[in-house]
Amino acid sequence: QSVLFGQAMKESAERMDSGLSFALAGEEQRGSSLFQTNASIFADNLQRELGNITVAGEGEVADKIKTSEARYLQLARSFWENTDPASRRTLYFSQLLPLFTEIKNNSQEIIRLNQENMVDADRQARALSRASSRNLVILLLLGMGCAVFLAYALQRAILKPIQTLTGSAKELGEGNLDQVVPIQSKDEIGSLAAAFNKLASKLRAYRQITTDQILQARQMTEITLSAFPDPVLAVSLAGETTFMNPAAEKLLNSLNIKNGLPLAVQEEVEQVLKGGPDSVPISFENAVPVRLDDHEAFLLPRVIGMRDDAGNLFGAAVVLQDVTRFRLLDEVKTNLVSTVSHELKTPLTSVRMGLFLLLEEKIGSLNSKQLELVLAARDDAERLLRMINDLLDLARLEAEKVPQQMMIVSPKSLIERSAVDLNEVVTAKDARLTTAIAPDLPNVAVDPRQIGHVFSNLLSNAAKHSKAGQEVVLSAKSNGKVVRFTVADHGPGIPQQFQNRIFERFFRIPGTESSEGIGLGLAIAREIVVAHGGSIGLHSDPAKGTEFYFDLPPAHNGAKK
Repeated sequence: QSVLFGQAMKESAERMDSGLSFALAGEEQRGSSLFQTNASIFADNLQRELGNITVAGEGEVADKIKTSEARYLQLARSFWENTDPASRRTLYFSQLLPLFTEIKNNSQEIIRLNQENMVDADRQARALSRASSRNLVILLLLGMGCAVFLAYALQRAILKPIQTLTGSAKELGEGNLDQVVPIQSKDEIGSLAAAFNKLASKLRAYRQITTDQILQARQMTEITLSAFPDPVLAVSLAGETTFMNPAAEKLLNSLNIKNGLPLAVQEEVEQVLKGGPDSVPISFENAVPVRLDDHEAFLLPRVIGMRDDAGNLFGAAVVLQDVTRFRLLDEVKTNLVSTVSHELKTPLTSVRMGLFLLLEEKIGSLNSKQLELVLAARDDAERLLRMINDLLDLARLEAEKVPQQMMIVSPKSLIERSAVDLNEVVTAKDARLTTAIAPDLPNVAVDPRQIGHVFSNLLSNAAKHSKAGQEVVLSAKSNGKVVRFTVADHGPGIPQQFQNRIFERFFRIPGTESSEGIGLGLAIAREIVVAHGGSIGLHSDPAKGTEFYFDLPPAHNGAKK
C-alpha cells in the first residue's frame, strides 16, 4: 500500500507541475484545473501514507514530504495570484521547480524503502517455507507410519464384523430375508448384529402377511373384472398388455389380434401413457368401428391412466364398451327427427302461405277479431318454422351431412364482420355491442356461414338477457394453443345447477318464457364448434353476468384462404 501511495503522490506531483507549466505557456484555465485536481489526489495519498508507516526511516521521509507539500502549496497560491508572466516564471524556476523535484525524490524514496522491505520479507518467507516443508515431510512420514499401524489394528478389531454385517444387509436388500448375523461380541457391533437379526425376523413375518394380502387382493380384482361384460385391459408403460378379462380375450380373438389393440384405441393409449389427459368420451362420435362376426360393431374406448399415491403414472386401464345398439338407436332417432321435420315443413309452408293471403285481404276483408286471430296464427307458424329449421340443422350436423366451406380468416376480421352483421340484433334489444380484439392472433380455419350462426345465437341470447343500455362485449384473445372467442353480458346470469346442462338439446332454464325457443340454439352452436375441431363453454356468475366462449385451433397452411 505504501508503494501505491508513493506512486500516486509522484504521479499527482508531476501533473501539478504540468499544470504550472500549462499556465506559463498561456493555458491558464487548463493548467489551473489540472493543478487543483491533482493537489487533492496528492493530499489524499499523503494522508494515507502518514497512517501506514511500516518501515524504518519511512516516517521521516513522509514528514519531509508533508513539509515540502505545505511550502509548495503556499508558493503555488502566490503563483496563481500573480498574473505577471515574468514574475511567475522567476517564482517557478527559482522555488517551485526545486521544491517539486524534492517532493518527487522523497516519494521515490518511500517507494524504494518499501520495495526493499518487500524483497527482504520475500526472502525470509522463502527460507521459512523451506524449513516448514522439511518439518512437514518429517511429520507426514511419521503420521503415515502411525496411520498404517492403526488401520491394521482397526481392521482386525472392527472392520471384519462390519464387513460381515454389510454383506448380510446387501442380501437383505436383494430380498433374501433368511440372513442371520453371528454375534461375536457384546459391544456396539454385537448390539447392531442383534438388532439386525431382529429386523430380518420381523421383515420375514411382514413379507408373509403382505404376500397373502396381495394375492387375495389380486384374486378379488381378477374375479371382479372377469365378471365385467365389457372388455377390460391393463397396459404397462412399455405398451405391453399385462391383464385382460375374458370379455377382452374373446374380443381380441374375434378381431384376430393376439397382442395389442385396434389402431385407433392404441393411439389413445399411447397419448395417455405419455402423460396426456385421460380419454373419457361422452358421445358416440368417438366410437371405433370394428368387424365382429361378419357385421360392423362400434366400440367406445375409455383410457384411464393408473397412478400411485404419489401421482406417478405406471400404466393405463382400457375399457371397450360395445355401443353398436346405442349408436343405431341414435342414428334412428336422428333420421326420425330429420324425416318428421322435413315432412312437417311442406304443409307448414302451405299454412303460412294461406295466412299471408288472408292478411293481404285479397280474398276478402277481415274484421278486427279475425285479424287478431290470423296474426296470432302467423306468429305461431313462424315460430314453428324456426323450430323445424333448428331440428333439421341439428339432424344434419349430427349426421355430418352439412358441407363445410373452410376459409382461413383472421380473428379480427371475423369479429368485425360479426359485429357489423349482428349489431341490429343487439340494438333491437336496447343493448350496446362493443368489441375487444387482442393483437397478433393466429388465423383460424372456419366456415364463415356456420360460425356466423354461432355468433348470432350467442349475441342474441346475450342481448335478450341484458337490461336496456347494458353492454355486450364480443372479444377474441389467445388462450394457450387456441384462439378464444367470447360473448359476455351483464345480465342475471345462469344458476349453477343448470350450467352443466345448458348445451343439452331441448333444455330450457325453468321459468323462461316459451317464446324464447325450444332449447336447440346452444346445442346447434356446440355441434358447429365441435365440427370445427374446437370446444365451447361458459362462465356465469348470477351477480356479474354470463360469458360464453368457444375455442378454435390455429389454421394450417394447407387450408383455403
